[in-house]
Amino acid sequence: MKSFSDMTPKQIFEEFDRRDKERAEKMPDEKAALNQMFEAYQRLKDLGWNHAMYCPKDGTVFDAISAGSTGICPTCYRGEWPDGKYWGFEASDMWPSNPILFKLKEKDDG
Repeated sequence: MKSFSDMTPKQIFEEFDRRDKERAEKMPDEKAALNQMFEAYQRLKDLGWNHAMYCPKDGTVFDAISAGSTGICPTCYRGEWPDGKYWGFEASDMWPSNPILFKLKEKDDG
C-alpha cells in the first residue's frame, strides 16, 4: 500500500472503504469483534502489559495503551487514588488520558 501522503483524496477514501469492508468480513457481529478484542487484550497481557488500574501512583512515567489507539503513549498518574488522573504526554504537551493497559518502561542501561 502507498503512503497516504502519496494518494489522492479519492484513493484515500477508497482505501478507508476497503478497510471497513475487510473489518466487517473479519468481524461480522459484536460477538466476533469482542472475541478478537479479547484475543488482542490477552496477547498484550502475555507480552507484559497489565490493567491500567495497577499502574504506579507516584508520578512514575509508564507506557500506556488506550482503547481505539494504535500507539503506545508515555503516561503518568497524578493525584490520590482513585480521584487522581492519568496524563499522557509528548514533547512539551500533556493531556488527560484514559488508558486500559500499562507497562513499566524498560530501564536504559546506557
